[in-house]
Amino acid sequence: MDSPPSSQSHFSKFPNFTPSQSTPFEQEFALLALSQHWTPGSQQYTKQRTIALREELKTHYFSSQSQSQSQSQSQPSSNSRAQQLTEEEILKGYQDLCVEVDITPQPSVVECKRQLRKKLVNIVDLIDARRTGSRVRVWRDFDAFRAYTLMDEHRINREEAKRDGGFLASLLQHLRNPRAQRRARMKRTAMEKRG
Repeated sequence: MDSPPSSQSHFSKFPNFTPSQSTPFEQEFALLALSQHWTPGSQQYTKQRTIALREELKTHYFSSQSQSQSQSQSQPSSNSRAQQLTEEEILKGYQDLCVEVDITPQPSVVECKRQLRKKLVNIVDLIDARRTGSRVRVWRDFDAFRAYTLMDEHRINREEAKRDGGFLASLLQHLRNPRAQRRARMKRTAMEKRG
């Protein structure tokens, strides 16, 4: 799937900022934050970064052609964009996410989300796969994934991630209690092998 034009990107909403559709997310967001005077590490910086991640995820996976055309003409609010998506478009977005991380596309959103939770994928890496045309890294080692994802520059605002359709939240992993997460993952794997 080709990247959408930069005019459809979240970054294009800011005056006096010229987005680049092929620049890695972190690099582009750092430039945006500098232009908007958001201090790295501040609550505003983290919140704005999470909003940008959510909007980029929606742009790359959850936008139809008709939305893309109307979006380039007038920027609707985030909530109206989520409400404009049909059930088929949402399912297609989740199926595209499945394909991106080597999961067979599932017949329902619920099943796609369930399968996606089994994969260890950093959200920034997922977005960068589309922005830069690279292959997304799927982690096998939970502890290494956890350490990488909990680095300050990879963290996101959980409350903001849950907003606007929950697209971003559907990809979050429980990293606070790694033992419980590991036990749950092992239990799911054992059940799948039996059934």
